[in-house]
Amino acid sequence: MKKLIILLFSIIIFSGFQSCCKNFDEFGNDSIFYYMNGEPVIPSCHLGFDGGRGINVTLYNDTLRVNICGLADIHYKIANFRGKGLYHINSTNGNDCWVDANLKTFHPVDNNKTYIRVLEIDSILNHFSAVFEADLIDEANNSLKITKGRMDVNFIY
Repeated sequence: MKKLIILLFSIIIFSGFQSCCKNFDEFGNDSIFYYMNGEPVIPSCHLGFDGGRGINVTLYNDTLRVNICGLADIHYKIANFRGKGLYHINSTNGNDCWVDANLKTFHPVDNNKTYIRVLEIDSILNHFSAVFEADLIDEANNSLKITKGRMDVNFIY
């Protein structure tokens, strides 16, 4: 009986400890994270290291623009933005994505692997939440992959 009580107590303690501690890739309020070519990235300017504005989200004339600074400057442009939803980037829909990294500009490969899914946009509370991925190449056919991107941020217009 004593062993059972110790076992149950250990399970309760361990369960509580796991729920209070986040892994580096879990998100909460005001966070951004992605993998670039398989390496985890937390944009430094978002953390305030260089005093910059980490996320810039604008909506003008039905065009949504999302700019993310950091190791790579990531830019998404969604034409005919209609609110929450999935927006693929391809050569036929007027949407665009480009990444400036290592003094090179990368553009999307036309394979429907580049997208942004807007989960929330609140212009009153200035809150934006989205997931994103990008499959890109530069002029010399060097590839760049952004995967498992997630942002849950307060933004400034």
